[in-house]
Amino acid sequence: MHVAALVLVGRAATFLMSNPNPRPTERAFPTPAEKASRIGILSCIHGNLEALDTALADLRAREVDSLLCLGDLVGYGPFPDETVARIRALGIPTVLGCWDEGIAEENETCGCTFVSEEEGQLGAMAFWWTRARVSDGTKSYLGTLPMGMAFDLPCGRLVAFHGSPNSTSEYLTESTHELVLFERAASAGCDILVCGHTHVPYVKQVAGTLEVRAENTVKDPIYRARYGELETPRLVTLAPKTIINAGSVGEPRHGGLAATYAILDTDSGDVELCEVEYDVEKTVHAMRAREVPETFAERLLHGQELTGKHKEVYCAC
Repeated sequence: MHVAALVLVGRAATFLMSNPNPRPTERAFPTPAEKASRIGILSCIHGNLEALDTALADLRAREVDSLLCLGDLVGYGPFPDETVARIRALGIPTVLGCWDEGIAEENETCGCTFVSEEEGQLGAMAFWWTRARVSDGTKSYLGTLPMGMAFDLPCGRLVAFHGSPNSTSEYLTESTHELVLFERAASAGCDILVCGHTHVPYVKQVAGTLEVRAENTVKDPIYRARYGELETPRLVTLAPKTIINAGSVGEPRHGGLAATYAILDTDSGDVELCEVEYDVEKTVHAMRAREVPETFAERLLHGQELTGKHKEVYCAC
Protein backbone atom coordinates (compact mmCIF):
# COMPACT_ATOMS: atom_id res chain seq x y z
CA MET A 1 0.00 0.00 0.00
CA HIS A 2 1.29 3.44 -0.91
CA VAL A 3 0.00 6.65 0.63
CA ALA A 4 0.45 9.75 -1.48
CA ALA A 5 1.50 12.99 0.13
CA LEU A 6 -1.28 15.42 0.96
CA VAL A 7 -2.00 17.31 -2.24
CA LEU A 8 -3.16 20.93 -2.23
CA VAL A 9 -4.70 22.25 -5.40
CA GLY A 10 -6.05 25.65 -6.32
CA ARG A 11 -9.72 26.48 -6.15
CA ALA A 12 -11.50 24.37 -8.71
CA ALA A 13 -14.38 25.52 -10.90
CA THR A 14 -17.72 24.43 -9.51
CA PHE A 15 -18.90 22.40 -12.46
CA LEU A 16 -22.32 21.77 -10.96
CA MET A 17 -23.19 25.36 -10.10
CA SER A 18 -24.70 26.04 -13.52
CA ASN A 19 -27.34 23.47 -12.66
CA PRO A 20 -28.01 23.42 -8.91
CA ASN A 21 -30.47 20.55 -9.21
CA PRO A 22 -29.03 18.01 -11.65
CA ARG A 23 -31.24 15.12 -12.64
CA PRO A 24 -30.29 11.65 -11.35
CA THR A 25 -29.28 10.69 -14.91
CA GLU A 26 -26.56 13.38 -14.90
CA ARG A 27 -24.21 11.37 -12.73
CA ALA A 28 -20.55 12.24 -13.09
CA PHE A 29 -19.44 9.11 -11.17
CA PRO A 30 -21.61 6.30 -12.55
CA THR A 31 -19.43 3.24 -11.87
CA PRO A 32 -20.44 0.98 -8.94
CA ALA A 33 -17.72 0.78 -6.31
CA GLU A 34 -17.11 -2.93 -6.96
CA LYS A 35 -16.21 -2.18 -10.59
CA ALA A 36 -14.42 1.14 -10.08
CA SER A 37 -10.71 1.81 -10.55
CA ARG A 38 -10.56 4.93 -8.38
CA ILE A 39 -13.05 5.58 -5.58
CA GLY A 40 -13.42 9.08 -4.17
CA ILE A 41 -14.31 9.08 -0.47
CA LEU A 42 -16.12 12.09 1.00
CA SER A 43 -17.21 12.73 4.57
CA CYS A 44 -18.74 15.35 6.84
CA ILE A 45 -20.27 17.76 4.30
CA HIS A 46 -22.27 19.56 7.01
CA GLY A 47 -24.52 21.60 4.75
CA ASN A 48 -21.57 23.32 3.06
CA LEU A 49 -22.75 23.21 -0.54
CA GLU A 50 -19.94 25.41 -1.87
CA ALA A 51 -17.31 23.05 -0.45
CA LEU A 52 -19.17 20.00 -1.77
CA ASP A 53 -19.48 21.33 -5.31
CA THR A 54 -15.82 22.33 -5.37
CA ALA A 55 -14.75 18.89 -4.12
CA LEU A 56 -16.94 17.19 -6.72
CA ALA A 57 -15.36 19.26 -9.48
CA ASP A 58 -11.90 18.37 -8.23
CA LEU A 59 -12.76 14.67 -8.07
CA ARG A 60 -14.06 14.79 -11.61
CA ALA A 61 -10.81 16.39 -12.77
CA ARG A 62 -8.85 13.60 -11.07
CA GLU A 63 -10.71 10.97 -13.13
CA VAL A 64 -12.42 9.32 -10.20
CA ASP A 65 -15.07 6.95 -11.50
CA SER A 66 -17.02 6.17 -8.30
CA LEU A 67 -17.87 7.96 -5.07
CA LEU A 68 -18.66 6.95 -1.51
CA CYS A 69 -19.94 9.34 1.16
CA LEU A 70 -19.48 8.71 4.88
CA GLY A 71 -22.38 10.81 6.11
CA ASP A 72 -22.99 13.94 8.19
CA LEU A 73 -24.61 15.65 5.25
CA VAL A 74 -26.21 18.25 7.53
CA GLY A 75 -25.31 20.30 10.60
CA TYR A 76 -23.66 23.74 11.04
CA GLY A 77 -23.71 24.69 7.36
CA PRO A 78 -26.32 26.93 5.70
CA PHE A 79 -27.64 24.52 3.04
CA PRO A 80 -28.77 21.23 4.63
CA ASP A 81 -31.63 20.53 2.22
CA GLU A 82 -29.62 21.55 -0.83
CA THR A 83 -26.66 19.40 0.18
CA VAL A 84 -28.84 16.34 0.64
CA ALA A 85 -30.52 17.06 -2.70
CA ARG A 86 -27.13 17.18 -4.44
CA ILE A 87 -26.00 13.85 -2.95
CA ARG A 88 -29.32 12.24 -3.89
CA ALA A 89 -29.38 13.65 -7.41
CA LEU A 90 -25.90 12.28 -8.10
CA GLY A 91 -26.79 8.88 -6.65
CA ILE A 92 -23.79 8.82 -4.30
CA PRO A 93 -23.88 5.82 -1.92
CA THR A 94 -23.94 7.27 1.60
CA VAL A 95 -23.80 5.86 5.12
CA LEU A 96 -25.49 7.32 8.18
CA GLY A 97 -23.67 10.05 10.09
CA CYS A 98 -24.31 11.06 13.69
CA TRP A 99 -25.91 14.35 12.62
CA ASP A 100 -28.02 12.56 10.01
CA GLU A 101 -29.15 10.09 12.67
CA GLY A 102 -30.01 12.80 15.18
CA ILE A 103 -32.00 14.88 12.71
CA ALA A 104 -33.84 11.87 11.24
CA GLU A 105 -34.85 10.64 14.69
CA GLU A 106 -35.60 14.17 15.94
CA ASN A 107 -33.23 13.78 18.87
CA GLU A 108 -32.08 16.59 21.13
CA THR A 109 -28.41 16.50 19.99
CA CYS A 110 -26.10 14.89 17.45
CA GLY A 111 -25.04 12.32 20.07
CA CYS A 112 -21.53 13.65 20.75
CA THR A 113 -20.05 14.52 24.18
CA PHE A 114 -18.87 18.12 24.51
CA VAL A 115 -15.82 19.34 26.42
CA SER A 116 -17.75 21.97 28.41
CA GLU A 117 -21.24 23.18 29.16
CA GLU A 118 -20.66 26.21 26.94
CA GLU A 119 -19.62 24.04 23.99
CA GLY A 120 -22.63 21.82 24.62
CA GLN A 121 -24.92 24.83 24.43
CA LEU A 122 -23.33 25.86 21.14
CA GLY A 123 -23.81 22.34 19.83
CA ALA A 124 -27.47 22.45 20.82
CA MET A 125 -27.90 25.79 19.02
CA ALA A 126 -26.49 24.35 15.80
CA PHE A 127 -28.58 21.22 16.12
CA TRP A 128 -31.84 23.09 16.67
CA TRP A 129 -31.08 25.53 13.83
CA THR A 130 -30.66 22.57 11.47
CA ARG A 131 -33.59 20.60 12.81
CA ALA A 132 -35.92 23.60 12.37
CA ARG A 133 -34.91 24.12 8.74
CA VAL A 134 -34.65 20.71 7.11
CA SER A 135 -37.66 19.50 5.18
CA ASP A 136 -39.66 16.40 5.95
CA GLY A 137 -38.30 14.91 2.76
CA THR A 138 -34.73 15.42 3.93
CA LYS A 139 -35.49 13.90 7.34
CA SER A 140 -37.12 10.93 5.67
CA TYR A 141 -34.13 10.37 3.37
CA LEU A 142 -31.62 10.64 6.21
CA GLY A 143 -33.60 8.00 8.08
CA THR A 144 -33.07 5.53 5.22
CA LEU A 145 -29.26 5.73 5.25
CA PRO A 146 -27.53 2.48 6.27
CA MET A 147 -25.19 2.28 9.26
CA GLY A 148 -22.45 0.86 7.04
CA MET A 149 -21.62 -0.47 3.59
CA ALA A 150 -19.30 -3.24 2.39
CA PHE A 151 -17.62 -3.76 -0.98
CA ASP A 152 -15.40 -6.56 -2.26
CA LEU A 153 -12.63 -4.89 -4.24
CA PRO A 154 -9.49 -6.27 -5.93
CA CYS A 155 -7.40 -4.82 -3.07
CA GLY A 156 -9.58 -6.41 -0.38
CA ARG A 157 -12.88 -6.12 1.44
CA LEU A 158 -13.75 -2.51 2.23
CA VAL A 159 -16.24 -1.58 4.93
CA ALA A 160 -17.39 2.02 5.41
CA PHE A 161 -18.85 3.69 8.49
CA HIS A 162 -19.21 7.28 9.62
CA GLY A 163 -17.63 6.93 13.06
CA SER A 164 -16.79 3.26 13.60
CA PRO A 165 -18.45 -0.16 13.43
CA ASN A 166 -19.56 0.47 17.03
CA SER A 167 -21.29 3.83 16.67
CA THR A 168 -21.86 6.80 14.39
CA SER A 169 -20.41 9.01 17.14
CA GLU A 170 -17.25 7.07 18.05
CA TYR A 171 -14.02 8.82 17.06
CA LEU A 172 -11.21 6.81 15.47
CA THR A 173 -8.55 9.52 15.35
CA GLU A 174 -4.99 9.48 14.10
CA SER A 175 -3.89 9.09 17.75
CA THR A 176 -6.28 6.25 18.64
CA HIS A 177 -4.33 3.21 19.90
CA GLU A 178 -3.43 0.87 17.06
CA LEU A 179 -4.94 -2.13 18.84
CA VAL A 180 -8.28 -0.32 18.96
CA LEU A 181 -8.03 0.44 15.25
CA PHE A 182 -7.18 -3.20 14.51
CA GLU A 183 -10.05 -4.48 16.67
CA ARG A 184 -12.59 -2.21 14.99
CA ALA A 185 -11.46 -3.33 11.53
CA ALA A 186 -11.33 -7.00 12.52
CA SER A 187 -14.78 -6.83 14.11
CA ALA A 188 -16.13 -5.50 10.83
CA GLY A 189 -14.58 -8.40 8.92
CA CYS A 190 -12.70 -6.19 6.51
CA ASP A 191 -9.25 -5.52 5.10
CA ILE A 192 -9.91 -1.79 4.71
CA LEU A 193 -11.91 0.23 7.23
CA VAL A 194 -13.04 3.62 5.92
CA CYS A 195 -14.40 6.22 8.32
CA GLY A 196 -14.87 9.94 8.87
CA HIS A 197 -16.29 11.88 11.85
CA THR A 198 -12.93 13.22 13.09
CA HIS A 199 -12.64 15.77 10.25
CA VAL A 200 -8.88 15.05 10.12
CA PRO A 201 -7.66 12.80 7.26
CA TYR A 202 -5.15 10.02 7.79
CA VAL A 203 -4.18 6.54 6.62
CA LYS A 204 -2.77 3.79 8.84
CA GLN A 205 -1.89 0.18 8.16
CA VAL A 206 -1.82 -2.07 11.20
CA ALA A 207 -0.19 -5.51 11.16
CA GLY A 208 1.93 -7.72 13.40
CA THR A 209 1.79 -10.70 15.72
CA LEU A 210 0.37 -11.63 19.11
CA GLU A 211 2.26 -13.81 21.53
CA VAL A 212 0.23 -16.38 23.45
CA ARG A 213 2.24 -17.20 26.59
CA ALA A 214 -0.11 -19.60 28.40
CA GLU A 215 -3.16 -21.68 27.55
CA ASN A 216 -5.32 -23.67 29.93
CA THR A 217 -8.98 -24.20 29.11
CA VAL A 218 -11.72 -26.67 29.93
CA LYS A 219 -11.51 -27.85 26.31
CA ASP A 220 -7.82 -28.79 26.54
CA PRO A 221 -8.47 -32.57 26.29
CA ILE A 222 -10.46 -32.07 23.11
CA TYR A 223 -7.79 -29.83 21.58
CA ARG A 224 -4.99 -32.21 22.55
CA ALA A 225 -6.83 -35.18 21.05
CA ARG A 226 -7.37 -33.30 17.82
CA TYR A 227 -4.20 -31.23 17.46
CA GLY A 228 -1.72 -32.67 19.92
CA GLU A 229 0.03 -30.64 22.58
CA LEU A 230 -0.22 -26.86 22.18
CA GLU A 231 3.12 -25.20 22.42
CA THR A 232 3.47 -21.96 24.36
CA PRO A 233 4.53 -19.36 23.87
CA ARG A 234 3.28 -19.26 20.30
CA LEU A 235 2.80 -16.42 17.82
CA VAL A 236 -0.46 -15.55 16.08
CA THR A 237 -0.06 -13.52 12.89
CA LEU A 238 -2.54 -10.69 12.51
CA ALA A 239 -3.91 -10.06 9.03
CA PRO A 240 -3.00 -6.48 8.05
CA LYS A 241 -5.74 -3.86 8.26
CA THR A 242 -5.81 -0.47 6.57
CA ILE A 243 -7.73 2.38 8.19
CA ILE A 244 -8.61 5.37 6.01
CA ASN A 245 -10.12 8.58 7.36
CA ALA A 246 -11.35 10.92 4.64
CA GLY A 247 -11.34 14.07 6.78
CA SER A 248 -14.09 16.59 6.06
CA VAL A 249 -15.37 18.42 3.01
CA GLY A 250 -17.52 20.98 4.83
CA GLU A 251 -15.81 21.56 8.20
CA PRO A 252 -12.09 20.73 7.96
CA ARG A 253 -10.12 20.52 11.22
CA HIS A 254 -6.68 19.59 9.90
CA GLY A 255 -5.20 23.04 10.42
CA GLY A 256 -6.31 24.68 7.18
CA LEU A 257 -9.43 25.89 5.41
CA ALA A 258 -9.33 23.53 2.43
CA ALA A 259 -11.84 20.72 1.98
CA THR A 260 -10.33 17.25 2.30
CA TYR A 261 -11.18 13.85 0.84
CA ALA A 262 -9.48 10.58 -0.09
CA ILE A 263 -9.03 8.56 -3.29
CA LEU A 264 -8.55 4.79 -3.19
CA ASP A 265 -6.96 2.85 -6.06
CA THR A 266 -8.96 -0.38 -5.97
CA ASP A 267 -6.24 -2.47 -7.66
CA SER A 268 -3.17 -1.48 -5.67
CA GLY A 269 -4.83 -0.27 -2.47
CA ASP A 270 -2.87 2.99 -2.72
CA VAL A 271 -4.51 5.95 -0.99
CA GLU A 272 -4.26 9.60 -1.92
CA LEU A 273 -5.27 12.25 0.63
CA CYS A 274 -6.32 15.43 -1.12
CA GLU A 275 -7.11 19.03 -0.24
CA VAL A 276 -8.97 21.50 -2.42
CA GLU A 277 -9.49 25.17 -1.63
CA TYR A 278 -13.04 26.49 -1.88
CA ASP A 279 -14.70 29.88 -1.38
CA VAL A 280 -14.98 29.84 2.41
CA GLU A 281 -16.19 33.44 2.50
CA LYS A 282 -19.09 32.55 0.23
CA THR A 283 -20.20 29.89 2.71
CA VAL A 284 -19.73 32.27 5.65
CA HIS A 285 -21.82 34.92 3.86
CA ALA A 286 -24.59 32.36 3.36
CA MET A 287 -24.40 31.32 7.02
CA ARG A 288 -24.93 34.92 8.09
CA ALA A 289 -27.68 35.50 5.55
CA ARG A 290 -29.52 32.42 6.79
CA GLU A 291 -28.96 33.36 10.44
CA VAL A 292 -26.73 30.47 11.43
CA PRO A 293 -25.34 31.47 14.86
CA GLU A 294 -22.40 33.84 14.29
CA THR A 295 -19.97 31.76 16.36
CA PHE A 296 -19.99 29.02 13.73
CA ALA A 297 -19.38 31.45 10.86
CA GLU A 298 -16.38 32.92 12.67
CA ARG A 299 -14.92 29.55 13.57
CA LEU A 300 -15.31 28.19 10.03
CA LEU A 301 -13.66 31.31 8.62
CA HIS A 302 -10.62 30.72 10.83
CA GLY A 303 -10.42 26.94 10.47
CA GLN A 304 -11.43 26.26 14.06
CA GLU A 305 -13.45 23.34 15.34
CA LEU A 306 -17.06 24.50 15.41
CA THR A 307 -17.77 22.82 18.76
CA GLY A 308 -15.30 21.20 21.14
CA LYS A 309 -15.98 17.50 21.74
CA HIS A 310 -14.44 14.61 23.64
CA LYS A 311 -12.82 12.17 21.20
CA GLU A 312 -10.95 9.66 23.36
CA VAL A 313 -11.31 5.95 22.69
CA TYR A 314 -9.32 4.04 25.28
CA CYS A 315 -7.51 0.73 24.93
CA ALA A 316 -7.71 -1.49 28.01
CA CYS A 317 -4.49 -3.33 27.15
